[in-house]
Amino acid sequence: MIKALSVAGFDGSGGAGITSDAKIFSRLKIFGLSAITAMTAQNPDNIYGIIPVSEGFFDIELKAVFDYFRVDAVKTGLIACEEQSLILSEYLKKYMVKIVVIDPVHISTSNKRLIMKDSSYPDFLMPLFKLATVITPNIMEAELISGEKIDNLNGMKKAAKRIKENIPGIKNIVIKGSHINANLNKGKIYNIILDSGNHFFINESERIELDKKIHGAGCAFSATLTAYLAKGLKIEEALVKTEMLVSKFIKGFRNIPDNSGDKHIYITGNI
Repeated sequence: MIKALSVAGFDGSGGAGITSDAKIFSRLKIFGLSAITAMTAQNPDNIYGIIPVSEGFFDIELKAVFDYFRVDAVKTGLIACEEQSLILSEYLKKYMVKIVVIDPVHISTSNKRLIMKDSSYPDFLMPLFKLATVITPNIMEAELISGEKIDNLNGMKKAAKRIKENIPGIKNIVIKGSHINANLNKGKIYNIILDSGNHFFINESERIELDKKIHGAGCAFSATLTAYLAKGLKIEEALVKTEMLVSKFIKGFRNIPDNSGDKHIYITGNI
């Protein structure tokens, strides 16, 4: 069985982080492994606290996995600090992991900063970016990484080119376009790839209109993409299938939270 390691935070509300990744991997018949970067106390409305695991414990979490399993793919979510980035990068190099998907998480759905205050975003993620098969920033993250303002499809392309220029080790860049104003794209969502040959691939899909915030969409997207890449799909096909499955999750959502005034949905609630 294909084995994929999620390196991310623990979300006790079940909507994001390693709990979400485990659901996605199971759905796609991938054997899911995990290494926790931080314990979070959160629900869709708020993050009450974040406690990163110690460097020593993070290291032995990874050692326990890599000593026993042949890991086919690694997907990151929340990396809390530079030390975690450096430790993980050494394992990726030592064990020559073929598929490395870096989701450069920065801000939560509830608009709270997730990384440690003394970590400079995105600089502390550079050791991982340089080993990435693909990075999957959303619009805000792509703006921070590239230094470019993104208002439309052309802005996404420009940002992807700038990221590739600044971090030439990255093989593929996927920018998720769902955070662009819906009116600007006339009800469409564009997800783009700039691949290792500097060619663009654009996947267009219909925007699903909801009056609720979606909790865990980024985690679901990157975990699904990881699973399809681990199965051997090319990046373009993996992106198309990822968008189709994530859209299916959104359309078939269940309104899980009990006390949020129906303000949120869990994208993985129906898995």
